[in-house]
Amino acid sequence: MNRIRITSKGIEKTLRKFNYLQAVSEYIWNGFDARATVVDIQLQRNPLGGIGQITIADNGYGIARDALESKFTPFYESEKQLDPGKRVRVTSAMHGKNGIGRLTFHRFASDAWWRTTYEDEDGTCCKTYTIHVRSDRMDSYEATEAVPANDVQGTGTTVTFHNIIKDFVYEELTAYLCREFGWFLELNADKGFELKVDGSPLDYSSLIREKEYREFVHKPTQTVFLLKYIQWNDRINHEHSKIYFIDSWQIEKHKQPTTFNNKSDSFYHSIYVQSPLFDHFDFDTEPDNEQLEFGFGATKRGEEYLFLIDEVNALIKQKRKPYLKAYSDVIIQDFAEADAFPPFLDIPEDRLKKEELEGVIREMYQAAPKVFIDLNREQKKMVVHLIHMALGSNDRERLLNAL
Repeated sequence: MNRIRITSKGIEKTLRKFNYLQAVSEYIWNGFDARATVVDIQLQRNPLGGIGQITIADNGYGIARDALESKFTPFYESEKQLDPGKRVRVTSAMHGKNGIGRLTFHRFASDAWWRTTYEDEDGTCCKTYTIHVRSDRMDSYEATEAVPANDVQGTGTTVTFHNIIKDFVYEELTAYLCREFGWFLELNADKGFELKVDGSPLDYSSLIREKEYREFVHKPTQTVFLLKYIQWNDRINHEHSKIYFIDSWQIEKHKQPTTFNNKSDSFYHSIYVQSPLFDHFDFDTEPDNEQLEFGFGATKRGEEYLFLIDEVNALIKQKRKPYLKAYSDVIIQDFAEADAFPPFLDIPEDRLKKEELEGVIREMYQAAPKVFIDLNREQKKMVVHLIHMALGSNDRERLLNAL
């Protein structure tokens, strides 16, 4: 039996931050981190109709037996590295961290069994072995010795969780997985990545509000950019709205937030850009860096990159405008349900006043949507009152210009 080095009270505190949906997702991420192209989660029902056992299998490279101690025993000291909501990455590779995803099962199961298969050092054959961890003994694990994997096809890891202690709601789980992995599956769509639930590919199409493909060409250099734009119907977990830069071999080289990220208007989007420009690109050099550039490869100061960013921003702005216009209907309805509007009579004069008031609120929302986010009932009434007063004093233009 081997000991797991839990060296900080912050570790256990952080593990408690994982709910059962986040915990399941960590094991799926472990598979993709191990270069799996397919991860399959199987939910085995018990006689009462609930979930009695969960199995997550991937076709990644497995865990070499001589690397087991380094994979299972350490925990990082930094709580930021462990917190599911605070990890910052400039690419989507290596989502997880050593140890963090392997003990979160205690949120929903009594124990976990891993069977992992890997290629030996010379790559001539595969070996396999098992690992066992119990939720009531999180500081230790048991592992068998590796033996030839004669009955296993290819490398990969299968982890099975027994005695499920959490009621899994199938619809809740699949909806969470869509928000967690939809953007990642789109990023790797051309590489054939799949996440399966009970053998069927995860269907996240309902999460996609709009998808569009475009091609941009920087004419002076004839640099081609193939762009995929996606607007999401819901917030994607911990990822926000980003641009993903992909090279000629479909490898993600970098990602960064769009300039329209986190505008408090529920306009969730992702931009995937593939171009040979990113085959040899220095993403560390910022456009305002005045230092001399040495070495090879294009940078963010290059005219091709600046052209691309201008085109991306123009596209997002174009897509966002009609969305905000349509969403202003929701804002008007929200204010009406809060009884924020003054009483209007069903007469032509009052109908015109109401239309003008609603029109100004729509214009204000489209110009500054953040102003209308998270207002309580009284604040909504105050906003409408101030606008109504300004309109009554023929101060509409100054009101809009103030934005």
